[in-house]
Amino acid sequence: MTKQPVKKARKEPPQRAPRQSLVPLRQAQNIDPIALETTFLEESNHHRWLLTTCIAGIATTLLVGGVALGIFGQAAVPKGANAAIQANVEHSTGGKAVVGTNLQNATAIPVEEPKKIEAKLEVLPERELSGEWAYPEITNDELAYSEDTAVLDAEIEAAGEESGNITTLSKEAPPEPVDETFKLAKGGSITKELINRGASKAAATALVKALEPIMPLTQIKAGTEFEVTFDRQYDFYGREVIFPVELTFKPGPKETIIVEADEDGRFDARIEGKKDGEKSQYAAKPESLHFRSKGKIGSSLYATAKDSRVPDYIVGEFTRVFSYDVDFQHQIAASDTYEMFFGKPLSGSSSKRKVLHYAKLNFDGKSKEYFRFTSSDGTTGYYDEQGRSASRALLKTPVPGARLTSGFGMRKHPLLRYSKMHTGVDFGAPTGTPIRASGAGVIDLAGRHGAYGITIVMKHGEKYKTLYAHMSKLAAGIRKGSRVNQGQVIGYVGTTGRSTGPHLHYEVRVDNRPVNPTAIKATGGKQLAGKDLQRFRQNKQNVLAMMQQAPSSTQVAQAGQ
Repeated sequence: MTKQPVKKARKEPPQRAPRQSLVPLRQAQNIDPIALETTFLEESNHHRWLLTTCIAGIATTLLVGGVALGIFGQAAVPKGANAAIQANVEHSTGGKAVVGTNLQNATAIPVEEPKKIEAKLEVLPERELSGEWAYPEITNDELAYSEDTAVLDAEIEAAGEESGNITTLSKEAPPEPVDETFKLAKGGSITKELINRGASKAAATALVKALEPIMPLTQIKAGTEFEVTFDRQYDFYGREVIFPVELTFKPGPKETIIVEADEDGRFDARIEGKKDGEKSQYAAKPESLHFRSKGKIGSSLYATAKDSRVPDYIVGEFTRVFSYDVDFQHQIAASDTYEMFFGKPLSGSSSKRKVLHYAKLNFDGKSKEYFRFTSSDGTTGYYDEQGRSASRALLKTPVPGARLTSGFGMRKHPLLRYSKMHTGVDFGAPTGTPIRASGAGVIDLAGRHGAYGITIVMKHGEKYKTLYAHMSKLAAGIRKGSRVNQGQVIGYVGTTGRSTGPHLHYEVRVDNRPVNPTAIKATGGKQLAGKDLQRFRQNKQNVLAMMQQAPSSTQVAQAGQ
Protein backbone atom coordinates (compact mmCIF):
# COMPACT_ATOMS: atom_id res chain seq x y z
CA MET A 1 0.00 0.00 0.00
CA THR A 2 1.55 3.12 -1.10
CA LYS A 3 2.00 5.86 1.50
CA GLN A 4 0.64 9.07 0.47
CA PRO A 5 2.79 12.10 1.28
CA VAL A 6 1.51 14.01 4.21
CA LYS A 7 0.74 17.60 3.39
CA LYS A 8 1.71 20.11 5.99
CA ALA A 9 -0.91 22.46 6.98
CA ARG A 10 -0.21 26.03 5.74
CA LYS A 11 0.37 28.35 8.56
CA GLU A 12 -2.00 31.16 8.33
CA PRO A 13 -0.81 34.67 9.13
CA PRO A 14 -2.11 36.03 12.35
CA GLN A 15 -5.32 37.80 12.00
CA ARG A 16 -5.30 41.44 12.85
CA ALA A 17 -7.96 42.56 15.18
CA PRO A 18 -10.60 44.37 13.37
CA ARG A 19 -10.27 48.12 13.62
CA GLN A 20 -12.77 49.37 15.95
CA SER A 21 -14.68 52.30 14.93
CA LEU A 22 -15.03 55.33 17.02
CA VAL A 23 -18.68 54.66 17.58
CA PRO A 24 -18.31 51.64 19.87
CA LEU A 25 -15.46 53.34 21.64
CA ARG A 26 -17.51 56.38 22.33
CA GLN A 27 -20.36 54.18 23.44
CA ALA A 28 -18.16 51.99 25.71
CA GLN A 29 -16.58 54.88 27.46
CA ASN A 30 -19.58 57.11 27.44
CA ILE A 31 -17.56 59.87 25.76
CA ASP A 32 -19.21 62.59 23.91
CA PRO A 33 -18.19 62.05 20.28
CA ILE A 34 -18.05 65.75 19.58
CA ALA A 35 -15.78 66.37 22.58
CA LEU A 36 -13.49 63.49 21.62
CA GLU A 37 -13.07 64.77 18.10
CA THR A 38 -12.37 68.23 19.41
CA THR A 39 -9.68 66.86 21.74
CA PHE A 40 -7.90 65.12 18.86
CA LEU A 41 -7.98 68.29 16.82
CA GLU A 42 -6.64 70.43 19.69
CA GLU A 43 -3.79 68.02 20.37
CA SER A 44 -2.89 68.00 16.70
CA ASN A 45 -2.92 71.81 16.53
CA HIS A 46 -0.89 72.07 19.74
CA HIS A 47 1.91 69.87 18.38
CA ARG A 48 1.91 71.71 15.09
CA TRP A 49 2.19 75.07 16.96
CA LEU A 50 5.18 73.84 19.00
CA LEU A 51 6.96 72.63 15.87
CA THR A 52 6.29 75.88 14.10
CA THR A 53 7.57 77.94 17.05
CA CYS A 54 10.82 75.95 17.22
CA ILE A 55 11.45 76.25 13.52
CA ALA A 56 10.70 79.97 13.60
CA GLY A 57 13.09 80.46 16.54
CA ILE A 58 15.90 78.64 14.73
CA ALA A 59 15.28 80.60 11.54
CA THR A 60 15.14 83.89 13.41
CA THR A 61 18.44 83.10 15.19
CA LEU A 62 20.13 82.26 11.90
CA LEU A 63 18.68 85.35 10.23
CA VAL A 64 19.79 87.70 13.04
CA GLY A 65 23.24 86.12 12.99
CA GLY A 66 23.47 86.74 9.27
CA VAL A 67 22.42 90.35 9.65
CA ALA A 68 24.99 90.85 12.43
CA LEU A 69 27.62 89.28 10.22
CA GLY A 70 26.84 91.71 7.46
CA ILE A 71 27.00 94.70 9.79
CA PHE A 72 30.14 93.91 11.79
CA GLY A 73 32.16 92.27 9.09
CA GLN A 74 33.18 88.84 8.00
CA ALA A 75 35.93 88.73 10.57
CA ALA A 76 33.35 88.31 13.37
CA VAL A 77 32.12 84.88 12.18
CA PRO A 78 34.20 81.95 10.84
CA LYS A 79 33.73 81.02 7.19
CA GLY A 80 32.27 77.62 8.11
CA ALA A 81 29.54 79.19 10.19
CA ASN A 82 28.87 81.68 7.43
CA ALA A 83 28.30 78.84 4.95
CA ALA A 84 25.94 77.09 7.34
CA ILE A 85 23.92 80.25 7.73
CA GLN A 86 23.68 80.70 3.97
CA ALA A 87 22.46 77.09 3.52
CA ASN A 88 19.38 77.74 5.65
CA VAL A 89 18.70 81.45 5.11
CA GLU A 90 19.37 82.26 1.47
CA HIS A 91 16.04 80.73 0.33
CA SER A 92 13.65 83.59 0.86
CA THR A 93 10.84 84.94 -1.18
CA GLY A 94 8.36 87.64 -0.76
CA GLY A 95 9.80 88.71 2.54
CA LYS A 96 9.54 85.12 3.95
CA ALA A 97 12.41 82.85 5.01
CA VAL A 98 12.07 79.13 4.04
CA VAL A 99 13.41 76.78 6.69
CA GLY A 100 14.78 73.35 5.69
CA THR A 101 16.12 71.92 2.44
CA ASN A 102 12.85 70.34 1.30
CA LEU A 103 10.96 73.23 -0.18
CA GLN A 104 7.72 71.24 -0.51
CA ASN A 105 7.44 70.60 3.22
CA ALA A 106 9.14 73.80 4.34
CA THR A 107 7.25 76.25 6.44
CA ALA A 108 7.28 79.86 5.31
CA ILE A 109 7.84 82.28 8.19
CA PRO A 110 7.37 86.00 7.78
CA VAL A 111 10.62 87.85 8.40
CA GLU A 112 10.92 91.55 9.02
CA GLU A 113 13.30 93.53 6.87
CA PRO A 114 16.50 94.48 8.81
CA LYS A 115 16.61 98.13 9.71
CA LYS A 116 19.38 100.20 8.21
CA ILE A 117 21.74 101.73 10.80
CA GLU A 118 22.96 105.15 9.84
CA ALA A 119 26.16 106.17 11.65
CA LYS A 120 26.39 109.85 12.43
CA LEU A 121 29.97 110.97 11.76
CA GLU A 122 31.27 114.16 13.39
CA VAL A 123 33.73 115.99 11.14
CA LEU A 124 36.48 117.65 13.17
CA PRO A 125 38.03 120.90 11.94
CA GLU A 126 41.55 120.73 10.54
CA ARG A 127 44.18 121.17 13.28
CA GLU A 128 46.42 124.20 13.17
CA LEU A 129 49.97 122.82 12.83
CA SER A 130 51.84 125.75 14.33
CA GLY A 131 53.09 126.79 17.74
CA GLU A 132 52.82 123.98 20.25
CA TRP A 133 51.04 121.81 17.63
CA ALA A 134 53.92 121.98 15.18
CA TYR A 135 55.46 118.75 13.98
CA PRO A 136 58.55 117.86 16.05
CA GLU A 137 61.91 117.91 14.37
CA ILE A 138 63.09 114.37 13.60
CA THR A 139 66.80 113.66 13.35
CA ASN A 140 68.51 110.59 11.99
CA ASP A 141 69.50 109.53 15.51
CA GLU A 142 65.83 109.23 16.51
CA LEU A 143 64.91 106.82 13.70
CA ALA A 144 64.69 103.10 14.48
CA TYR A 145 67.82 102.21 12.52
CA SER A 146 71.13 100.88 13.73
CA GLU A 147 74.59 100.45 12.30
CA ASP A 148 73.73 96.80 11.48
CA THR A 149 70.60 97.62 9.48
CA ALA A 150 70.79 96.32 5.93
CA VAL A 151 69.70 98.86 3.33
CA LEU A 152 68.75 97.75 -0.18
CA ASP A 153 70.28 100.19 -2.61
CA ALA A 154 68.00 99.39 -5.55
CA GLU A 155 65.53 101.27 -7.66
CA ILE A 156 61.86 100.37 -7.24
CA GLU A 157 59.83 100.47 -10.44
CA ALA A 158 56.09 101.04 -10.47
CA ALA A 159 53.77 98.52 -12.15
CA GLY A 160 53.40 99.14 -15.83
CA GLU A 161 50.44 101.25 -16.83
CA GLU A 162 49.14 102.61 -20.01
CA SER A 163 50.49 106.11 -20.35
CA GLY A 164 48.07 107.30 -22.92
CA ASN A 165 46.13 109.61 -20.57
CA ILE A 166 49.03 110.49 -18.22
CA THR A 167 50.48 113.98 -18.27
CA THR A 168 54.14 114.20 -17.21
CA LEU A 169 55.17 117.30 -15.21
CA SER A 170 58.84 118.22 -15.33
CA LYS A 171 60.22 119.18 -11.87
CA GLU A 172 62.39 122.28 -11.59
CA ALA A 173 66.01 121.84 -10.55
CA PRO A 174 66.59 122.52 -6.82
CA PRO A 175 68.06 125.95 -6.01
CA GLU A 176 71.79 126.27 -5.43
CA PRO A 177 73.15 126.54 -1.85
CA VAL A 178 73.47 130.07 -0.49
CA ASP A 179 76.53 131.44 1.34
CA GLU A 180 76.06 134.10 4.02
CA THR A 181 78.38 135.97 6.40
CA PHE A 182 77.67 137.46 9.83
CA LYS A 183 79.64 138.85 12.76
CA LEU A 184 78.94 137.79 16.32
CA ALA A 185 77.64 140.80 18.25
CA LYS A 186 78.52 141.48 21.87
CA GLY A 187 76.28 139.24 23.94
CA GLY A 188 75.02 137.60 20.73
CA SER A 189 74.33 133.93 20.01
CA ILE A 190 75.37 131.74 17.06
CA THR A 191 72.16 129.74 17.47
CA LYS A 192 69.98 132.86 17.17
CA GLU A 193 71.94 134.05 14.12
CA LEU A 194 71.26 130.76 12.32
CA ILE A 195 67.58 130.73 13.29
CA ASN A 196 67.16 134.33 12.09
CA ARG A 197 68.41 133.19 8.67
CA GLY A 198 65.79 130.46 8.34
CA ALA A 199 67.40 127.40 9.97
CA SER A 200 65.28 125.35 12.35
CA LYS A 201 65.99 125.53 16.07
CA ALA A 202 66.85 121.82 16.16
CA ALA A 203 69.43 122.14 13.36
CA ALA A 204 71.01 125.30 14.81
CA THR A 205 71.24 123.74 18.28
CA ALA A 206 72.82 120.55 16.90
CA LEU A 207 75.44 122.56 14.98
CA VAL A 208 76.43 124.58 18.05
CA LYS A 209 76.53 121.44 20.19
CA ALA A 210 79.03 119.87 17.79
CA LEU A 211 81.21 123.00 17.99
CA GLU A 212 81.37 123.19 21.81
CA PRO A 213 84.01 120.40 22.37
CA ILE A 214 86.37 122.04 19.87
CA MET A 215 85.88 125.66 20.88
CA PRO A 216 83.69 126.58 23.89
CA LEU A 217 81.13 129.23 22.97
CA THR A 218 82.03 131.35 26.00
CA GLN A 219 85.52 131.85 24.57
CA ILE A 220 84.47 133.02 21.11
CA LYS A 221 85.08 136.75 20.98
CA ALA A 222 82.50 139.32 19.93
CA GLY A 223 83.20 140.52 16.38
CA THR A 224 84.27 137.06 15.14
CA GLU A 225 83.18 136.63 11.50
CA PHE A 226 81.31 133.47 10.48
CA GLU A 227 80.67 132.08 6.99
CA VAL A 228 77.71 129.70 6.71
CA THR A 229 76.29 127.76 3.75
CA PHE A 230 72.53 127.14 3.66
CA ASP A 231 70.89 124.47 1.48
CA ARG A 232 67.24 123.54 0.87
CA GLN A 233 66.43 119.98 1.95
CA TYR A 234 63.41 117.85 2.82
CA ASP A 235 62.79 116.99 6.44
CA PHE A 236 61.20 113.88 7.97
CA TYR A 237 57.69 115.04 6.99
CA GLY A 238 58.58 115.88 3.41
CA ARG A 239 58.64 119.63 3.97
CA GLU A 240 61.28 121.77 2.30
CA VAL A 241 63.45 123.42 4.95
CA ILE A 242 66.58 125.58 5.11
CA PHE A 243 69.52 123.61 6.52
CA PRO A 244 72.98 124.93 7.53
CA VAL A 245 75.33 122.45 5.84
CA GLU A 246 78.63 124.18 6.71
CA LEU A 247 79.95 126.87 9.07
CA THR A 248 83.54 128.21 9.22
CA PHE A 249 85.30 130.87 11.29
CA LYS A 250 88.71 131.84 12.65
CA PRO A 251 89.01 131.97 16.45
CA GLY A 252 92.52 133.35 16.02
CA PRO A 253 94.95 134.32 13.27
CA LYS A 254 96.46 130.83 12.94
CA GLU A 255 93.41 128.59 12.96
CA THR A 256 90.21 127.85 11.02
CA ILE A 257 87.36 125.83 12.50
CA ILE A 258 84.89 124.02 10.20
CA VAL A 259 81.52 122.51 11.15
CA GLU A 260 80.00 120.29 8.42
CA ALA A 261 76.85 118.20 8.09
CA ASP A 262 77.05 114.67 6.62
CA GLU A 263 74.45 113.07 4.35
CA ASP A 264 72.36 112.03 7.37
CA GLY A 265 72.25 115.57 8.79
CA ARG A 266 74.77 114.95 11.60
CA PHE A 267 77.26 117.73 12.37
CA ASP A 268 80.98 117.27 12.89
CA ALA A 269 83.44 120.00 13.94
CA ARG A 270 87.16 119.99 13.18
CA ILE A 271 90.15 122.28 12.91
CA GLU A 272 91.51 122.64 9.40
CA GLY A 273 94.80 120.78 9.04
CA LYS A 274 94.56 119.03 12.43
CA LYS A 275 93.39 115.66 13.68
CA ASP A 276 89.71 115.07 14.36
CA GLY A 277 88.72 115.89 17.92
CA GLU A 278 91.70 118.15 18.59
CA LYS A 279 90.81 121.19 20.71
CA SER A 280 91.42 124.75 19.52
CA GLN A 281 94.67 126.33 20.69
CA TYR A 282 92.64 129.45 21.54
CA ALA A 283 90.38 127.56 23.94
CA ALA A 284 91.45 127.87 27.55
CA LYS A 285 91.46 124.70 29.59
CA PRO A 286 88.64 124.51 32.15
CA GLU A 287 91.05 123.99 35.05
CA SER A 288 93.03 127.13 34.20
CA LEU A 289 90.35 129.59 33.11
CA HIS A 290 91.02 133.27 33.66
CA PHE A 291 88.61 136.15 33.16
CA ARG A 292 88.79 139.84 32.40
CA SER A 293 86.48 142.75 33.10
CA LYS A 294 86.68 146.37 31.99
CA GLY A 295 84.44 149.37 31.53
CA LYS A 296 83.39 152.77 32.80
CA ILE A 297 83.01 153.13 36.54
CA GLY A 298 79.61 154.82 36.37
CA SER A 299 77.88 155.37 39.70
CA SER A 300 80.54 153.39 41.60
CA LEU A 301 83.28 150.88 40.93
CA TYR A 302 81.59 148.26 43.07
CA ALA A 303 78.22 148.51 41.30
CA THR A 304 79.78 148.46 37.83
CA ALA A 305 81.97 145.45 38.59
CA LYS A 306 79.03 143.59 40.11
CA ASP A 307 77.02 144.18 36.94
CA SER A 308 79.90 142.52 35.05
CA ARG A 309 79.67 139.49 37.37
CA VAL A 310 83.02 140.10 39.10
CA PRO A 311 83.16 138.33 42.52
CA ASP A 312 82.97 140.58 45.59
CA TYR A 313 86.37 139.59 46.96
CA ILE A 314 88.04 140.46 43.63
CA VAL A 315 86.43 143.92 43.71
CA GLY A 316 87.63 144.34 47.31
CA GLU A 317 91.19 143.36 46.36
CA PHE A 318 91.14 145.82 43.44
CA THR A 319 90.15 148.76 45.67
CA ARG A 320 92.73 147.74 48.29
CA VAL A 321 95.53 147.82 45.69
CA PHE A 322 94.68 151.44 44.78
CA SER A 323 93.73 152.58 48.28
CA TYR A 324 97.33 153.78 48.86
CA ASP A 325 97.10 156.29 45.99
CA VAL A 326 93.44 157.01 45.31
CA ASP A 327 90.62 158.59 47.26
CA PHE A 328 87.67 156.79 45.66
CA GLN A 329 85.28 159.36 47.10
CA HIS A 330 86.83 162.51 45.61
CA GLN A 331 89.21 161.46 42.85
CA ILE A 332 87.03 159.06 40.88
CA ALA A 333 84.47 160.26 38.30
CA ALA A 334 81.75 158.37 36.42
CA SER A 335 83.72 158.66 33.14
CA ASP A 336 86.86 157.03 34.58
CA THR A 337 87.60 153.46 33.50
CA TYR A 338 88.90 150.30 35.09
CA GLU A 339 90.27 146.94 33.89
CA MET A 340 91.00 143.79 35.85
CA PHE A 341 92.18 140.25 35.09
CA PHE A 342 91.62 137.43 37.57
CA GLY A 343 91.52 133.65 37.84
CA LYS A 344 93.54 130.65 39.03
CA PRO A 345 96.94 131.47 40.63
CA LEU A 346 99.84 131.20 38.18
CA SER A 347 101.75 129.03 40.63
CA GLY A 348 100.57 126.33 43.01
CA SER A 349 98.02 123.53 42.58
CA SER A 350 94.84 125.27 43.75
CA SER A 351 92.17 125.50 41.06
CA LYS A 352 89.21 126.53 43.22
CA ARG A 353 90.24 129.97 44.49
CA LYS A 354 90.75 132.94 42.17
CA VAL A 355 93.13 135.87 42.61
CA LEU A 356 93.52 139.30 41.02
CA HIS A 357 96.44 139.18 38.56
CA TYR A 358 96.18 142.62 37.00
CA ALA A 359 94.53 145.93 38.00
CA LYS A 360 94.37 149.14 36.01
CA LEU A 361 92.64 152.43 36.78
CA ASN A 362 92.34 155.54 34.61
CA PHE A 363 91.35 158.51 36.80
CA ASP A 364 91.89 162.26 37.09
CA GLY A 365 93.86 162.29 33.82
CA LYS A 366 96.30 159.67 35.12
CA SER A 367 96.68 155.92 34.63
CA LYS A 368 98.02 153.36 37.09
CA GLU A 369 98.40 149.61 36.67
CA TYR A 370 99.69 146.86 38.95
CA PHE A 371 100.67 143.19 38.55
CA ARG A 372 100.48 140.46 41.17
CA PHE A 373 103.90 138.91 41.94
CA THR A 374 105.46 136.65 44.60
CA SER A 375 109.07 137.58 45.39
CA SER A 376 111.87 135.19 46.38
CA ASP A 377 111.22 135.78 50.11
CA GLY A 378 107.68 134.32 49.67
CA THR A 379 105.73 137.57 50.07
CA THR A 380 103.04 138.39 47.52
CA GLY A 381 102.16 141.93 46.52
CA TYR A 382 101.30 144.21 43.61
CA TYR A 383 103.92 146.09 41.61
CA ASP A 384 103.84 148.69 38.85
CA GLU A 385 105.61 148.31 35.47
CA GLN A 386 108.97 149.29 36.99
CA GLY A 387 108.68 146.80 39.85
CA ARG A 388 107.74 149.35 42.57
CA SER A 389 105.34 148.04 45.21
CA ALA A 390 101.85 149.48 45.45
CA SER A 391 102.03 149.20 49.25
CA ARG A 392 102.73 152.28 51.29
CA ALA A 393 103.11 152.95 54.99
CA LEU A 394 99.39 153.76 55.38
CA LEU A 395 96.21 153.34 53.38
CA LYS A 396 94.30 156.47 52.45
CA THR A 397 90.92 154.88 53.23
CA PRO A 398 90.41 152.00 55.72
CA VAL A 399 86.96 151.42 54.16
CA PRO A 400 87.60 151.23 50.39
CA GLY A 401 84.88 152.88 48.34
CA ALA A 402 83.17 154.48 51.35
CA ARG A 403 81.71 158.00 51.18
CA LEU A 404 83.60 160.81 52.98
CA THR A 405 80.95 162.58 55.09
CA SER A 406 83.03 164.87 57.29
CA GLY A 407 86.56 166.28 56.89
CA PHE A 408 89.39 167.17 59.24
CA GLY A 409 89.38 170.50 61.24
CA MET A 410 86.99 172.82 63.06
CA ARG A 411 83.31 172.10 62.57
CA LYS A 412 79.98 172.52 64.32
CA HIS A 413 79.37 169.29 66.15
CA PRO A 414 76.06 167.72 64.99
CA LEU A 415 75.07 166.69 68.54
CA LEU A 416 76.78 169.26 70.82
CA ARG A 417 75.70 172.19 68.63
CA TYR A 418 78.93 174.14 69.01
CA SER A 419 82.17 174.32 67.05
CA LYS A 420 84.71 171.71 67.96
CA MET A 421 87.93 170.43 66.49
CA HIS A 422 87.28 167.29 64.38
CA THR A 423 90.53 165.39 64.79
CA GLY A 424 89.87 162.90 62.00
CA VAL A 425 87.66 162.17 58.98
CA ASP A 426 84.33 160.30 58.80
CA PHE A 427 83.46 157.65 56.19
CA GLY A 428 79.75 156.89 55.84
CA ALA A 429 79.02 153.22 55.20
CA PRO A 430 76.30 150.69 56.08
CA THR A 431 76.50 148.92 59.43
CA GLY A 432 78.64 145.81 59.18
CA THR A 433 80.95 147.08 56.39
CA PRO A 434 84.46 145.64 56.99
CA ILE A 435 87.17 148.01 58.30
CA ARG A 436 90.77 147.26 57.32
CA ALA A 437 94.01 148.15 59.08
CA SER A 438 95.70 151.10 57.36
CA GLY A 439 99.10 149.59 57.96
CA ALA A 440 100.89 146.74 59.69
CA GLY A 441 101.17 147.18 63.43
CA VAL A 442 100.19 146.14 66.94
CA ILE A 443 96.82 146.67 68.65
CA ASP A 444 97.27 149.19 71.50
CA LEU A 445 93.57 149.48 72.48
CA ALA A 446 90.51 147.39 71.61
CA GLY A 447 87.10 147.92 73.20
CA ARG A 448 84.82 150.65 74.58
CA HIS A 449 86.45 154.08 74.76
CA GLY A 450 84.09 156.82 75.98
CA ALA A 451 82.32 158.87 73.27
CA TYR A 452 84.27 156.97 70.61
CA GLY A 453 82.24 153.82 71.34
CA ILE A 454 83.90 150.55 70.30
CA THR A 455 87.39 151.67 69.29
CA ILE A 456 90.74 150.29 68.08
CA VAL A 457 94.06 152.14 68.39
CA MET A 458 97.05 150.72 66.48
CA LYS A 459 100.76 151.53 66.74
CA HIS A 460 102.81 151.58 63.53
CA GLY A 461 106.38 151.78 64.79
CA GLU A 462 107.41 154.45 67.26
CA LYS A 463 106.01 157.46 65.42
CA TYR A 464 102.59 156.67 63.93
CA LYS A 465 99.23 155.67 65.39
CA THR A 466 95.80 155.16 63.82
CA LEU A 467 92.39 155.20 65.51
CA TYR A 468 89.10 153.56 64.35
CA ALA A 469 85.93 154.53 66.27
CA HIS A 470 82.13 153.94 66.47
CA MET A 471 82.48 150.31 65.30
CA SER A 472 79.60 147.85 65.71
CA LYS A 473 81.96 145.07 66.82
CA LEU A 474 85.57 143.88 66.67
CA ALA A 475 86.78 141.25 64.23
CA ALA A 476 87.54 137.77 65.54
CA GLY A 477 90.90 137.52 67.27
CA ILE A 478 91.42 141.27 67.62
CA ARG A 479 92.54 142.24 71.16
CA LYS A 480 95.19 144.36 72.82
CA GLY A 481 98.65 143.14 71.85
CA SER A 482 97.53 141.43 68.63
CA ARG A 483 99.78 141.92 65.59
CA VAL A 484 97.94 142.60 62.33
CA ASN A 485 98.93 143.05 58.70
CA GLN A 486 98.11 145.94 56.44
CA GLY A 487 94.66 145.49 54.91
CA GLN A 488 93.53 142.91 57.49
CA VAL A 489 89.92 143.24 58.69
CA ILE A 490 89.95 144.49 62.28
CA GLY A 491 86.29 145.48 62.84
CA TYR A 492 82.98 146.52 61.30
CA VAL A 493 81.22 149.86 60.76
CA GLY A 494 78.62 150.81 63.37
CA THR A 495 77.17 153.76 65.33
CA THR A 496 78.28 153.15 68.93
CA GLY A 497 79.28 156.05 71.22
CA ARG A 498 78.39 159.64 70.40
CA SER A 499 77.23 159.12 66.80
CA THR A 500 74.40 160.28 64.55
CA GLY A 501 74.49 157.25 62.24
CA PRO A 502 76.63 154.35 60.99
CA HIS A 503 80.10 155.57 59.96
CA LEU A 504 83.80 155.16 60.70
CA HIS A 505 85.70 157.92 62.49
CA TYR A 506 89.34 157.56 61.39
CA GLU A 507 92.35 159.39 62.84
CA VAL A 508 96.08 159.45 62.09
CA ARG A 509 98.41 160.66 64.81
CA VAL A 510 102.08 161.57 64.44
CA ASP A 511 103.90 161.75 67.76
CA ASN A 512 100.43 161.68 69.41
CA ARG A 513 99.27 164.76 67.50
CA PRO A 514 96.29 164.34 65.10
CA VAL A 515 96.96 165.19 61.45
CA ASN A 516 94.76 165.27 58.34
CA PRO A 517 94.67 161.69 57.02
CA THR A 518 93.91 162.83 53.46
CA ALA A 519 96.96 165.12 53.39
CA ILE A 520 99.50 162.41 54.27
CA LYS A 521 101.73 161.31 51.43
CA ALA A 522 102.20 157.61 51.86
CA THR A 523 105.84 156.66 51.80
CA GLY A 524 107.73 153.43 51.84
CA GLY A 525 107.12 150.53 49.45
CA LYS A 526 109.42 147.87 48.04
CA GLN A 527 111.49 148.02 44.83
CA LEU A 528 112.21 144.74 43.08
CA ALA A 529 115.79 144.14 41.93
CA GLY A 530 118.07 141.44 40.52
CA LYS A 531 116.50 138.06 39.81
CA ASP A 532 113.19 139.11 41.34
CA LEU A 533 112.94 141.98 38.85
CA GLN A 534 113.74 139.63 35.92
CA ARG A 535 111.13 137.13 37.06
CA PHE A 536 108.62 139.94 37.53
CA ARG A 537 109.10 141.19 33.95
CA GLN A 538 108.59 137.67 32.55
CA ASN A 539 105.49 137.25 34.72
CA LYS A 540 104.13 140.57 33.43
CA GLN A 541 104.46 139.43 29.77
CA ASN A 542 102.69 136.15 30.52
CA VAL A 543 99.77 137.96 32.16
CA LEU A 544 99.38 140.39 29.24
CA ALA A 545 99.37 137.48 26.74
CA MET A 546 96.77 135.54 28.73
CA MET A 547 94.52 138.59 28.89
CA GLN A 548 94.21 138.63 25.08
CA GLN A 549 92.54 135.20 25.03
CA ALA A 550 90.54 135.33 28.26
CA PRO A 551 86.72 135.52 28.05
CA SER A 552 84.91 138.30 29.84
CA SER A 553 83.38 137.54 33.23
CA THR A 554 79.96 138.51 31.81
CA GLN A 555 80.18 135.86 29.06
CA VAL A 556 81.09 133.15 31.53
CA ALA A 557 78.28 134.10 33.90
CA GLN A 558 75.71 134.07 31.09
CA ALA A 559 76.91 130.68 29.86
CA GLY A 560 76.37 129.22 33.32
CA GLN A 561 72.75 130.33 33.54
